[in-house]
Amino acid sequence: MRKNTGILRGEAYVELLGGGTDRLLNACAEAALPLWDVSFLNGACLRARLREHDIPRLEKIAALCQCEMRTLRLYGGGSAKRVRARARLAVFAAVCALLLAISSLFIWDIEVEGNERLSKGEILRALSDCGVSEGCFWPAADAERVRGEMLLRCGDLAWMTLNVRGSRATVLVLEREEKPEIYDEKAAADLVASRDGVVRGLNVKNGRALVGRGELVRVGQTLVSGEMDSPTGQSRLVRAEGGVTAETWPERSIVLSPETRQKERKNGLRLIVGIRWGKNRIDLVTNSRKELDECDKIVKEYTLGIRGLFRFPLGLCVEIYRPFRSTGAAAADLPGAKARALDALKEEIDGEILSYEFEEQDGRIVLRAHCLENIALTKEKENP
Repeated sequence: MRKNTGILRGEAYVELLGGGTDRLLNACAEAALPLWDVSFLNGACLRARLREHDIPRLEKIAALCQCEMRTLRLYGGGSAKRVRARARLAVFAAVCALLLAISSLFIWDIEVEGNERLSKGEILRALSDCGVSEGCFWPAADAERVRGEMLLRCGDLAWMTLNVRGSRATVLVLEREEKPEIYDEKAAADLVASRDGVVRGLNVKNGRALVGRGELVRVGQTLVSGEMDSPTGQSRLVRAEGGVTAETWPERSIVLSPETRQKERKNGLRLIVGIRWGKNRIDLVTNSRKELDECDKIVKEYTLGIRGLFRFPLGLCVEIYRPFRSTGAAAADLPGAKARALDALKEEIDGEILSYEFEEQDGRIVLRAHCLENIALTKEKENP
């Protein structure tokens, strides 16, 4: 039993050399330093065992007695420490596994897939109204009830499902198809020009073309007529269908309004660090909620987990504030106005922009573009 206990707490087998070995044993007895399995090899050499943590004391006593100590072997001790370290590591791993198991019962990350017209924010707000949000206990959520409420709240949804894996929820949605244009197929109609241009191509599926390639057409001019000749001599009315490609030169004018001021950077930088637990946040600095005027704010969040698999409700939030001052008069957002004008034109035309240019005129910006687009517009004939 003593041997097993000694191995667990650590033992040392040492050799003592010198002429004062007798005095060394007496000094160990006076200092209450236990030695066992003592054996003399000769008058100037003995070997003994002692506790590993008593080695420094024996070294001091041996030096006073003019003896030299050598450590021949160590038993246990280090191995026992490794066992204790492994035990602590095992306990830490068990605690992490338990926290992971508990965390997986709650939703901490929500992804939305399949949406086009509806934004992710709209879907997440509707889910929150249905009781599904970050931090909710997902086993208590009724998937059928959530699906029914979502379809009632979001009229553009045709179908949805909620898949939960670990602490990550994936919302798959299918939006309703837009209603097609409803018209009477038997109603007669012409194709007219939606804007001025030079015709470069015709694709007539039904009707009679009234223009040819290279002709200049004006807005409202009939391009393809729905009135066709008949062998009987009486004309018949049809619904003209097809497309007319033409070169166009649209022009857009936008009034510039002051939107931004010139910025001048100021010295200094403010950093706010906080710990996020679920939906709550604990800031690690004082006066963190003090208002900061005229500062550029950069927010970075670091979460604990594996992306796409699971996420713990614990993270680090870092806010960086860079102060600046507004100088000079208000300046118009010229690049932004140009980008908005160009995007609006792209949405408007049914074709492509070949070239474009901008010109500033008295607080306005004028966009002149050269486009190749389909200018055919269906216009139903009035009933006689």
